[in-house]
Amino acid sequence: MARRGGAAEAVLRSVLLGLVAVGWTPLGVDAKVQQVRVKLGNGGGRIKQRIDWQYLGKFGFDLGKGSWSVRVKEKFPQGLAPNTSFDLEVYLDEQWPEVEAEKDVCKRKQYTKQNPEVFLGAHRDFGPISTGNVRQTMRPHVWYFAISDCNRTLGDTHYVLIAEFTALNPGGSQFSVEMQWAPSANLLTLLGCTAFLGLFWQKSAAFRRSTGSLHPVIWTLLAVLLTQYAAQCLHTGHLAVYRSNGIGSMTMEVLSEVFFIACQVIQTSLLILIASGYTLLQSKLGDLDIVLPICFLVAILHIALAVLDRTQVESSTKFTDHDGYKGYAFCGLRLVLYVWFLWAGHSTAASGGMRLRSFMQQFRVAASLYFLSYPIMFMVVQLVAPYLRKPIMEVGLMGAQVGSNVWLTFLFLSRGAFFEVSSLSASPLPGGSPTRFFKDE
Repeated sequence: MARRGGAAEAVLRSVLLGLVAVGWTPLGVDAKVQQVRVKLGNGGGRIKQRIDWQYLGKFGFDLGKGSWSVRVKEKFPQGLAPNTSFDLEVYLDEQWPEVEAEKDVCKRKQYTKQNPEVFLGAHRDFGPISTGNVRQTMRPHVWYFAISDCNRTLGDTHYVLIAEFTALNPGGSQFSVEMQWAPSANLLTLLGCTAFLGLFWQKSAAFRRSTGSLHPVIWTLLAVLLTQYAAQCLHTGHLAVYRSNGIGSMTMEVLSEVFFIACQVIQTSLLILIASGYTLLQSKLGDLDIVLPICFLVAILHIALAVLDRTQVESSTKFTDHDGYKGYAFCGLRLVLYVWFLWAGHSTAASGGMRLRSFMQQFRVAASLYFLSYPIMFMVVQLVAPYLRKPIMEVGLMGAQVGSNVWLTFLFLSRGAFFEVSSLSASPLPGGSPTRFFKDE
């Protein structure tokens, strides 16, 4: 066993060193790159309303001198002359509310800080690059970019263009100011998850030696940890690709979010099952298996919302992955599950003795912090500056997930209150309580 433990520690050290090497390897990068489909001129389809102005994107510039560039090309129909020009409008975040409030889009130009021209190329190729710089001296700012045809260059025809927008922060970082923390924080999180998996393996092995087996709740928690680890690895891959091309990997990022949602739903299901009496009033699932298909449907709904959200074009009001209908839907689902958890926990506590009621009181308090973490963080970030919302939201949610993992690990793998009141103590080995009675159904 000692040899096995030494081998595991050697593998863990190798993985940690590999992650450090990958996370801190310098990669060449140009800038954040975003291609936007632009519709200008007379509106297409049945609605012929003219389109003279379209939002392109935004970027958070840190203190110092940052740079941006835009170029456009014709998508369809063909026919515009090379060097056909459009107005590029660059706005500071402090003026953006006034820009959105102005209904006449051609009057929005009065709020611009920069207003260069951008030109088409020939034969559907990109035209010359229009560049500019911004400088922050007091605090970071978010800058907004739009393209307009208020001079009616396009006449009465509907045109679709492709605009390529790039941006670079001072110091050469392609990450917007709200994302500059991401590479280092993600690396530290991944290293921490790797180390914690090693700790979980050691504690599980020790627990198995003392009880003779590992209970299904422990295997379920292991599934949570491995699923979260997979999500973290995929997100690390996405950030590494983003550092190299300014775009990232949509596949890795979507899969990362799917895995992270899955680990949250598995953990939520586990908490609801325990609150419903699993391991506390009955040793097998029995009629509690109804919880599993319900939570599976919740997971499918979460994933569908996440994937649908990824297909939407960038919004000027979106600063985190949880803004808009997705965030409100996630809050609603989490609160519904929390009410279910409280109801189940109250019923279980009422069915047991003093020791069980005491445990359930502590269990409800700790689990409540996990259930309420998303709604609380979602509301808190609405009160802070836009460029601070993403780091606060992501760090808060990851802290809640990691904290819950640590709590459940020590809850399940120690001879504490849960061990004493649950079927985990019903073991034939020394320290167990084989005479304790639990219903099978």
